[in-house]
Amino acid sequence: MMMISASFKSPVDSKKFSVYPQYFFEEEMLFKKYIEARMNEESNIFTQQYKNNFLAFEYLTNPETPNKNKHSDWMQFLSENKEKHTVYDYYISEQFGRGIYPRNDRLFRKLMKDENERSLMNFNQRYGTGVLSWDEVHVEERDILSRNFSGDYQGFLGRFEEFKKSLPLWHRVYATLDGDFISKELMPAYRGKLDLLNQTLGTNFASWNDIVLNETIPDSPLRKHWINYVQKIVNIHHVSVQTLAEQSYQNFMRSKYEEIELLNTTYKKDFESFEAIEIPTSIPRSGAMVVDWIFFIENVVEPEFLKVESVEIDFRNWLQAKYLTADKLNDNYSLGYTDFKDIVLSKEMPKNNLRLQADWLDFVRNTDNESALGLLMTSQAEFIEYLQNIFPNGAGGINLTELNEAFGTKYTDEVNIYPSDNLPKNYKLQWLSFVREIASGQFITIDSSEQQNWQIFLKDKYGSVEELNQVYQLVYQNFEQVDIDHHAIDYFIFKEHKKTIFREFTKRNYAMVLDVMLYNGRAIINTLIYCSLAILVSLIVNPLAAYAMSRFKLRATYKIILILMLTMAFPPMVMGIPSFLILKKLNLLNTFLALILPAAADGYFIFLLKGFFDSLPKELFESATIDGAGETRIFWQIAMQLSKPIMAVIALGAFNAAYRNFMFAFIVCQDSSMWTMMVHIYQLMQRSAPGVGFA
Repeated sequence: MMMISASFKSPVDSKKFSVYPQYFFEEEMLFKKYIEARMNEESNIFTQQYKNNFLAFEYLTNPETPNKNKHSDWMQFLSENKEKHTVYDYYISEQFGRGIYPRNDRLFRKLMKDENERSLMNFNQRYGTGVLSWDEVHVEERDILSRNFSGDYQGFLGRFEEFKKSLPLWHRVYATLDGDFISKELMPAYRGKLDLLNQTLGTNFASWNDIVLNETIPDSPLRKHWINYVQKIVNIHHVSVQTLAEQSYQNFMRSKYEEIELLNTTYKKDFESFEAIEIPTSIPRSGAMVVDWIFFIENVVEPEFLKVESVEIDFRNWLQAKYLTADKLNDNYSLGYTDFKDIVLSKEMPKNNLRLQADWLDFVRNTDNESALGLLMTSQAEFIEYLQNIFPNGAGGINLTELNEAFGTKYTDEVNIYPSDNLPKNYKLQWLSFVREIASGQFITIDSSEQQNWQIFLKDKYGSVEELNQVYQLVYQNFEQVDIDHHAIDYFIFKEHKKTIFREFTKRNYAMVLDVMLYNGRAIINTLIYCSLAILVSLIVNPLAAYAMSRFKLRATYKIILILMLTMAFPPMVMGIPSFLILKKLNLLNTFLALILPAAADGYFIFLLKGFFDSLPKELFESATIDGAGETRIFWQIAMQLSKPIMAVIALGAFNAAYRNFMFAFIVCQDSSMWTMMVHIYQLMQRSAPGVGFA
């Protein structure tokens, strides 16, 4: 059951050992698996989409208060602008993964098989490729917002682009330039710390969600980062230049080409003069024009003339046209708190909002209810450092004698010292001092009994819930601040297609195994033929040898049996070397004879059969001889008919040996068209996810 359970798993739940897969009965785990597959198991896409709110897929949770209107607006916007967006705007969910064939990867491969009559030769001729197996018909789009991503799709990649456009909207994962700007420009500069960014730039962002990439150069502390990101980092197809820079563009073209004829030849255009050149509204995916355009943006044009084009900006403009005012948008999305009673006191320090964290820490450290406070064991290092200052031993450590006398403890080593998880009796003052003044906020906890005091604290500080919403930046002041809540949108996509998603995760590991077995060479047919012939030959050769020694009482029977038994003393690979050399000289490699002949006679099987034949009544053979039966008839109609139990054992052994034969089968049949299932399974295990291996 553990193995079967593991055969349904993916990386996000592979460490969850259970008799039944957790996602069978837990919605949150199924949601994690879906988002992992939706982001193609790419953590960088995940952090960009969710703006670093979760460290990894396994830490993802269901949104606390998702608003359906966010999803409705987003899907309506996409349906109205479906044709506008290109390969530079979105990924395809479940397109690739680590060691797995996700849904859309399988669909595209099936489409290619159907269009080419399941013939790799037809596929290679149509698209000018040289793939050796259907596994290679595979596309992985990575980092489409990078400047290195050209999107110049040709051949079967062009067919993939058509396939990509044909999929339903909910399969699209729109790349966020806001998140890309944060992950590639801001986080490396400030070590991923929002408080450091605020301190350095003098900003007041409450969370990463509050940072958006402006359409034009901002008049804010983010100005220099905006310029560097737009000029040097983001995909050039997301950057446009205002017509005010047209004179600068013409001068750049003139300085590079000097003669208009040279430019026309290079660009395949027919400009009459450099003055006729206009700022391009669209650029090709490759060629000299793209190279020149990138150089112009990176080194020539003034940043004030640059503009960013993104799905987020289009969506903000769409929202503004629909709602007109930010207040209407806030009401429709139910943003912010409506009453202080809605603000729940979390047990541990809240995440992803610096203003809320500061208020929580201020309230917790100054609460009068000391018994409501708590500490996590992970605060041990800070606690020991705190004690080293109170009970110094002169060598940078703790004077354990003084500590034990003060605390009434019996510690013999610093490593054994842990702070109490709640208010202790024997060192109450030191514990409270540590919690209120020293311990980091992430190590402190507070009991829910302080809920009412927490709400009073916030009300006294802010006066109105509207003021709190603005300080916490929970509501939008204008449409330029709107960020796309992919967490909520993805959750409603998940809810809408939950049954389809569940079925996909239940079958996809097995679908990959079957795909490999059915469409890579002739694995199943080869295995059926090999096993059938192995059983047949084993049931003929071994009984004949054993019957001869049992029936005719040869003088050398003992020596023959000894020699046959000695073959069992050698490892299979030692026996494989002479077998391979003989088969090579006989020119039998890559044939079924190469698989069957070396194992046709088995010393152990002959030994078992001789013992069984010896146990048969001799009177039966004598009676048959008197009645005129020949030796062949006696063998088939008496000996073999009475030996069905041992024959079943021999047949099972022969099947087992043939089915699990990997190394020898791979050595003597290196042609992939002759590979058996075991060889394909081994190859599959080398490149597949653990769940596929269990499947």
